[in-house]
Amino acid sequence: MKLLDCHNHTAEWSDGRQSIEQVVEKARLEGVRVGLADHAGLGEYLNSNDRLLAYADFLTQYPVARGLEMDLGRSFIVQPQTREKFDYMIGSVHGMEVEGVRLSFSHLISWTKGQMPDYNPLLQIKNLETFFKTHLTLLEKEYSAQKYDILGHPTMLPPLALGKSEDVFPEWWEDQLLTLLIKNGVALEISNRWLTPYDRLMKKGVEAGVKFSLGSDGHETPKTCVLDYPKEMISKFGVEQSRVFDISRAIEAA
Repeated sequence: MKLLDCHNHTAEWSDGRQSIEQVVEKARLEGVRVGLADHAGLGEYLNSNDRLLAYADFLTQYPVARGLEMDLGRSFIVQPQTREKFDYMIGSVHGMEVEGVRLSFSHLISWTKGQMPDYNPLLQIKNLETFFKTHLTLLEKEYSAQKYDILGHPTMLPPLALGKSEDVFPEWWEDQLLTLLIKNGVALEISNRWLTPYDRLMKKGVEAGVKFSLGSDGHETPKTCVLDYPKEMISKFGVEQSRVFDISRAIEAA
């Protein structure tokens, strides 16, 4: 069976710059199966159970897995009758409140695009240990509130801009993160957009027994359903098919 790209966005329902028809066609061209997971959360277009139901109904018209990407820290409770309409829920951190101050990750995104070459997240974070502890606390709180299936782009965090990942992300954070994911049955996303997890975290994840999901995090057609990095990491670390998150509903496009 072809690989499943769980993480894609549309212009109809969030911040994508492509129609769902374009996503499905790109999946066919790339030889993968596809899931849609538009942004949900307070402040997003999908910010209520009623809107999620409308989104789920829309997705039923297409040969895709039905997901959503909840903004952790600005989430809302998805009611059981709504949740059953979806195959999975990605939870991703796009910003955090650290010691009473809201820290948006928008500057990090600009930095990755070369728009803020001098970006220094330490000016906002102040203390890296506090930041990483706050991140874990946020995940633990969210996982205790409702069921998530996937942690989206796990190192799409401001410290990413400080240097080589293995030098910046502490091992104690990696260990506690993986323990939290395994405890709550949450898969670690291998993101083509963010080239994460890096080698050490990936190796630890494999050894710890965590499951993995694959995601292009496609917002625009050229990068949608491109899974080069996930394929590389699966091969490099010998991830078995049984350890890769999948949904049979997503069929192969003709």
